Amino acid sequence: MRIELADYCIRCGLCEDLYPDLYKRNYEEHCIDVLYDEIPADLEESAKKSAEDCAVAAIRLK
Repeated sequence: MRIELADYCIRCGLCEDLYPDLYKRNYEEHCIDVLYDEIPADLEESAKKSAEDCAVAAIRLK
């Protein structure tokens, strides 16, 4: 499983606040970084929940 962020992400930081094992705010590039290319099996449920919790539905699971 992979996580992709859509271009319309508003960088509110909710994903980082709720799921710090998956996301980190990148202040230099003004974006949110996904911490894994492939999501580890033990974090897949958190990845699914993060997509549901995104304020603007910008988190996509592939």
